[in-house]
Amino acid sequence: MKITQIEAQVEHIKPAREADDYAGAESLTFLRCRVTTADGLTGEGVTGRFLADQVAHLLNGGIAAAVKGINVLDIEAITVQLAKKFNPRQSTGVFVSAMSALDLALWDIKGKALGQPVARLIGGARNAVPAYATVGLPAFSEAELVAACVKALADGYLGAKILVGAGRGIAEDAQRIRAVRAAIGNAPLMLDANCAFTVAEAKRLATLVADCDITFFEEPLRGNDIASLAELRRAISIPLASGQMIQSVTWFRDVLTAGALDILQPNAAFCGGITAMLRIMALAEAHGVPVTGAGGFEAANLPVMAGHAHGGMLEVHGAHVALKARFATHAEFADGKLRVPDAPGLGFSLMA
Repeated sequence: MKITQIEAQVEHIKPAREADDYAGAESLTFLRCRVTTADGLTGEGVTGRFLADQVAHLLNGGIAAAVKGINVLDIEAITVQLAKKFNPRQSTGVFVSAMSALDLALWDIKGKALGQPVARLIGGARNAVPAYATVGLPAFSEAELVAACVKALADGYLGAKILVGAGRGIAEDAQRIRAVRAAIGNAPLMLDANCAFTVAEAKRLATLVADCDITFFEEPLRGNDIASLAELRRAISIPLASGQMIQSVTWFRDVLTAGALDILQPNAAFCGGITAMLRIMALAEAHGVPVTGAGGFEAANLPVMAGHAHGGMLEVHGAHVALKARFATHAEFADGKLRVPDAPGLGFSLMA
């Protein structure tokens, strides 16, 4: 079960039209990591667009050399050894992105080696996870926005999330939110600002839509600053959520200690993989704070959210439609839930 090879490759996918302007031209750049063992088993992991070429260089170079010959099931040992060698001062960025993709691939192999879905190895708390859809992308007109949210609910998703703070004024964002709320009735409606607002701006938007029964307001503030999030949480009634691209376990500890969020959103494709995400899940459970998926890569996060008893719902991101087409196998969506595949491993595979 010794590791013989690590291969990391960056891919660029043209997004669907409605996602063209979402998060820049490289929003559907992603990295795939494949680990191969001497026994012929392979595992796959993914991470996102940030510094993807540098992440691939690190994985294909130093990390591949450092883990060659190590037992693939010794995930904790691999994590500690690589952290000591490549991240001795606990920084984030390229290293944590690389670890995210590598750790997912290692868990994929572990599941295949033991003949079990990773969700079951984690704990098998449930065999399906409720899913909501992020379909309210910035390029949409108000009419298109409303239609996309209505369609998502008709397709069976638990709720809909829309983007705010993406170039429109606060008053227009509020008007768009109200239009969606009127169209979807009492279904869950979430907002995502992608860290666009100051505290004052976020307060103003929250005040304008205070009667719209918003399920949560995701990444409202610039920099995910913990003190500012705590201030905003004290000032508004809408629940706050964040963490989808945070790469430091200590940030999750500190934001929970400060009581700055109502919902935590770790993402295995960014936070350091399943190994790191399980630590974050334990912190959230100990603080009594629910966990909800965000940031896309639902296939990578499904095993944790299904396997751990503290797991919540998952996001299915409309900007990732083109990415999903790259999967050879993927979790089935039915009756409002993503179902854990019976296949050993993470339950997804990418086309060659």
